[in-house]
Amino acid sequence: MMFYKRVVINSKEVQEGDLFVALKGSRHDGHDFVEEAFQRGAVGVVVEREVKVPEGKFALVVKDSLEFLRDLARKKREGFKGKVIAIAGSAGKTTTKEMVAFLLSKVAKTCKTPKNYNSQIGVPLSVANFDEDCQFWVVEVGASQKGDVARLVELIKPHIRVITAIGEEHLETFGCLDDVVVGNGEVFKDIKEEDVGVCPHEVSHCYLLPKKITFGEGSELSARDINLSVEGVRFKVLDVEVFVPIPSLGVVENALCTFAVLQALGFDWRDFVNYLRDFRAVEGRFKTYQMDNWFVIDDAYNANPPSMRKALQTLCRFKGFKIAVLGDMLELGRESERFHREVGQLCAELGIDLCLFYGPNMRYAWEGCVKHGGKAEHFEDKETLTSFLLGLLNKPAVVLFKGSRGMRLEEVLHELQNKKIRI
Repeated sequence: MMFYKRVVINSKEVQEGDLFVALKGSRHDGHDFVEEAFQRGAVGVVVEREVKVPEGKFALVVKDSLEFLRDLARKKREGFKGKVIAIAGSAGKTTTKEMVAFLLSKVAKTCKTPKNYNSQIGVPLSVANFDEDCQFWVVEVGASQKGDVARLVELIKPHIRVITAIGEEHLETFGCLDDVVVGNGEVFKDIKEEDVGVCPHEVSHCYLLPKKITFGEGSELSARDINLSVEGVRFKVLDVEVFVPIPSLGVVENALCTFAVLQALGFDWRDFVNYLRDFRAVEGRFKTYQMDNWFVIDDAYNANPPSMRKALQTLCRFKGFKIAVLGDMLELGRESERFHREVGQLCAELGIDLCLFYGPNMRYAWEGCVKHGGKAEHFEDKETLTSFLLGLLNKPAVVLFKGSRGMRLEEVLHELQNKKIRI
């Protein structure tokens, strides 16, 4: 019998008693780090070829390490007696996952996928490490092409199946918006009569489900009297006032979706509203703080057209001088130029005072913004962008940072902090 504390795929994260699974990636081969894993305390390793094993430890040679990881997760799921919630969607998955888990943890032990572990590797790794004595597992499932969500759903067999939003994402691999609808709809694959589907009301006609709860405009779970400030966002659902200390229109949709999930589980969502006062933003997802005269909105973790639109619509609701620092939206395929031009036009139409566009695709946004009367600058590199921003630090402003993960706009924020300290 093999005993281990956790399953780990990054040798640098190995602790005493862990099981290290060596995966072959596009950049690294986990087999090259087996020795390091043993040195850090791994009790055993899972590999696809023979390796040197220290005395008292073991190596399990398998045909496919990733399939072994999926098997571990599959066995864990088979033994789980609680409820599984799967969260898919074009935007808001991670924040909704965090919010659902946060509220459910108030009534029972809850496990959730960490960070944005929503991939074909991240989900089985997370599930393999989940505690079986939980009442709830909250699993974020990501998709970059058709088939991705279906493969994850087959593994985790969720009771509550959720779509947070539908919009343009990963069009390079999905192809078109219809394929995004289909791809995210795979979360409902093989849904049972007793399971519940949750989705935005505006796309609910796309999915035929045995049990369905919708949220957003047109449904019972819709928001009105939305009031945004630097402290957060207030709104009403039916006659209940809700406050979330994150100043974002997107988080309103996240909360509505979360209420639908609670309802699907048989709870009265009204009983959880006050807990949201203690909910905090996920790093890089509308996390706010003060930097000298700036009120900074760090939404730099990722971006696609729907999330970009929502962030800009949020920014324009703030009082004072508003600056948008925007990086390329990646993986949009043939429509990339059009979507970036639309972002620039939207910036101008919303009256954002200054738009700073970074990256080759954002040149189209800059052109669109200037064409429609906006004030904008375009930057090819982060150094020039950072220098320009340093010159604005003395000006009171609300500053939004948003771009795709590959643009790493958070590095600009970190550099601003460092240079500010040295000055």
